Amino acid sequence: MTMGVGLQPLEFTECLADSPQFRENLQRHEKELERTSQQIKRLIKEVKDVVQAATRLGNAQKALASSMEQFEFACIGASMTEDERIISRSLHHFAQLIRTIEDERERMLGRAHEQIIQPLEKFRKEHIGAVKEGKKKFDKKTAKFCQTQERTLSLSTKKQENVFQEADAAMDMAERDFCQASLEYVFQLQAVQERKKFELVETLLGFVFGWWTFHHTAHDVHADAEPRVRDLQLRIQRTRSNFEETSKQTESLMKKMMEVRQMHKEEEGNEEAPGGVSRAGYLFLMEKKAFGTTTWSKQYCTYEKGSRMLSLTPYNQINIKTGGCAESVCVCGARLCAEAAERRFCWEAVPAERERAPLTLQALCERDRAAWLRAIDCPPPDRRQPPNNTHLKVSGNEEGECALDESGFAFVKKIIAVIESRGLEEQGLYRVAGVASKVSRLVSCSLAGRRLPASLSDPLEWESKTLTSALKSYLRALPDPLLTHHLHDRFIEVAKCERRGERAAGVAALVRALPPANRDMLQLVLHHLRSVAAKSDKNLMSESNLAVCFGPTLLRPERETVASILELKFYNVLVETLLEHYGEIFDAPHHAAPAHNGILRSGTQYCMRYIEIGV
Repeated sequence: MTMGVGLQPLEFTECLADSPQFRENLQRHEKELERTSQQIKRLIKEVKDVVQAATRLGNAQKALASSMEQFEFACIGASMTEDERIISRSLHHFAQLIRTIEDERERMLGRAHEQIIQPLEKFRKEHIGAVKEGKKKFDKKTAKFCQTQERTLSLSTKKQENVFQEADAAMDMAERDFCQASLEYVFQLQAVQERKKFELVETLLGFVFGWWTFHHTAHDVHADAEPRVRDLQLRIQRTRSNFEETSKQTESLMKKMMEVRQMHKEEEGNEEAPGGVSRAGYLFLMEKKAFGTTTWSKQYCTYEKGSRMLSLTPYNQINIKTGGCAESVCVCGARLCAEAAERRFCWEAVPAERERAPLTLQALCERDRAAWLRAIDCPPPDRRQPPNNTHLKVSGNEEGECALDESGFAFVKKIIAVIESRGLEEQGLYRVAGVASKVSRLVSCSLAGRRLPASLSDPLEWESKTLTSALKSYLRALPDPLLTHHLHDRFIEVAKCERRGERAAGVAALVRALPPANRDMLQLVLHHLRSVAAKSDKNLMSESNLAVCFGPTLLRPERETVASILELKFYNVLVETLLEHYGEIFDAPHHAAPAHNGILRSGTQYCMRYIEIGV
């Protein structure tokens, strides 16, 4: 089965910037969604052929099997987990099973419509249909915003101030609606791509399972395939859980992006963007035509401070086909227009070539013009002090913060001791959250000089869910996560190793590279979690379930993005590997931990290095 080509994540920051590259990436996601819709329609049609054409049942089955084999999953991001890879290949396995069944299918056909056709049609209508409605809204808001923007910016400077105020307010409202629609559309688009990995396969799995139940021939197949099917059901459930957690955090990030939009607008131009680009955004370029007429074209512009290159790419979000070739100009400075321009917010970029005329550009607002002038080392006309945003900074805990010190270790050991004394048989241990106020009060006892309450062992006053939530909250409150920001990317790389042996060896080497306090705390927590997993028949918390709970607890990216949220599934893989190979990592004799000299290699080479030396 051919794997789908990976899609680049759609970052919410790119929604606000709305660059041409973002629009191109958005189109790729839309094409993939349309391809999925067509493939679902194809599956539905062929199932109906099977039901309606009993005399041609064999041929219809082969067609359905062929569709399953050809169905592809496009992965958002660079890598897939083992669960996702097996789920992707599962349709091929289903097709092989269908081909083995050639007789006695009539009883199953009576339920085929309910089992498969309705769920597939429901998926297209509710999920893909909702995304298409989101696209209509997004396109409508884009058009309204761009038209309002151009109409406002084209106002003559001779207009009265109240006209400008009304126009600016209308443009700001249109921009806000556009940003909201863009964020929601990107969230919907990426969610349905992830959702199909478990909902569609789960639907087809139920259909195939029905065949096994009602047909004598399928009983033999079922006996042989049951372990694989149970394993697939578990992987589907894990993938669903990953999706739900990812979706929750992505939605939270989307809301944060909308909330801080105004703050970002106030601070724009104060920080240099990655890749040496000091400034990027849309400007309108004035071009002189014959007979003294002028036209204004919308350009997506970037300025690199190091090379002093100003790049202009003609681009209009409403009519993409009107775009032209990009142009780069080396500029030696920027200034306000020498003469009064017919539009507001105009400025000139002065080319380094003296014989070339200055470029007259129109910014989107006064603040945007000032930011461009600052980027090209030209002070804005009004050199007021930048806004005081100190209230936006998150200050540290004045009384202290959680740390891997003696008090922290004592706190964790006591919490674990009390939890284990209660038998570890409560269902949903570490999954069920405690009351936030009590959890916060308990976590504060981990600070130096604080003591845990004497009544901690009383299950009526301090429920187990409060203790487990406090333990997770303490680990999440550490300034540096237990597996450290420094090693974060290396841990993720190792988690992506497809071979379990390589993955386990790589994780073991990285654990040995942790600071001693982090390694000791990790061992303490994992030893306890293995005790919890040992009673999973009672508490329903297997190693894989605990990995879902502790993945975001032990790892945390320095900066939250859509790409980092999509890697949450690898956090779970990593924690599950730590639990499965606990003995190899902590109990086996350690080689000298290579804490420097390039110990942290990437990918398979990194994993194989530690297999070679016998770790």
